[in-house]
Amino acid sequence: MGEPSRAEGDALVASRSLDIATVQAPIAVCTATGVLMSATRPALALLSRGSLDEQLPSVIPAELWRLLERTSNGEAVEWRRQGLSSEVLGCTRYPAAPGSFVLLMREVSSKRQELSERIHRQRLDLTERLVASIARELRGSVASVVYSADFLNGRGSEIDPAVLAETVRDISKASASLQQTLDALLDYAHLGPSVSVPVQLREVLNRALGSLRHHYREGAHRLRMDVAPRAELVRGNPLVIEQIFANLLLNAVEASPAPRCVIVTAFPALRPLDPHVGTPFYICIRVWDDGPGISPEHRPFIFDPFFTTKQGSPGLGLAMARQAAESLDGELELTEDESGTCFSLYLPGYEGQP
Repeated sequence: MGEPSRAEGDALVASRSLDIATVQAPIAVCTATGVLMSATRPALALLSRGSLDEQLPSVIPAELWRLLERTSNGEAVEWRRQGLSSEVLGCTRYPAAPGSFVLLMREVSSKRQELSERIHRQRLDLTERLVASIARELRGSVASVVYSADFLNGRGSEIDPAVLAETVRDISKASASLQQTLDALLDYAHLGPSVSVPVQLREVLNRALGSLRHHYREGAHRLRMDVAPRAELVRGNPLVIEQIFANLLLNAVEASPAPRCVIVTAFPALRPLDPHVGTPFYICIRVWDDGPGISPEHRPFIFDPFFTTKQGSPGLGLAMARQAAESLDGELELTEDESGTCFSLYLPGYEGQP
């Protein structure tokens, strides 16, 4: 490459002063223009798989260098090698001597694969619970229609007009329930218009608990509900609300070695962040458990994807629950509580409830 420039010379001096050749880790020194001046063997092995010339000095791959330039010093980037979509390199840039940087690298392909598998397992679990819930809803409504139709078919013209009218009402009610479930499912899958209907809190909580019944029975956990007057109904997609409750109820007892007491309370409230935005009437649903609580150092990260302190947990439940709440114009937050763990879910209330 000819005589080194002054910046390249400074970077070369920096690499020698650091003596990185003896370090058994993927570390390199480069100039401010992306020219690699020195690198450990592990670093060269990683970069050579991205078409880097092992003969130094050598230019760092342009795509990787652009990522590093757009990112603040000390922040990691992930670079996927062109033509090798399954291989991912993690890289962080730190300033060293004037005009030079130290690069710390790491092969993160296996880590990305692990995260993909965790996401897949979490989605399968959510899908299994959702399908079970929908099956119960459809089975009940279909059974009502079939029973009423068989009843009318068997009685023929001998049926009393009052009984006929009541049976027709039962069929209409079951049909409306089927339509609501299907509309909610299409909205959940983003295949239809948005659904925002009155939702009975007790019903949706019981359905969420039904999908977790084996967890609560095996752990001898107890659940208590206390729904205040004028807090019986919220507005939104019932399937989405059910999934939020399922995540919160599972989080309360997941990986617990001892029986837990879980208390769900609901009461009218104002929107916490800005009571003047959106619907002024909200319902706050608090899910509290008597476990050890969440340590102060973990609280800022509790809603971060993949953050977990529980063995075997993918760390996605709370992140997905908060995202779902926000999609309903609601909020989910961790509430201060010294006697356990408490999450507060705010959902738009239904003004027409008694």
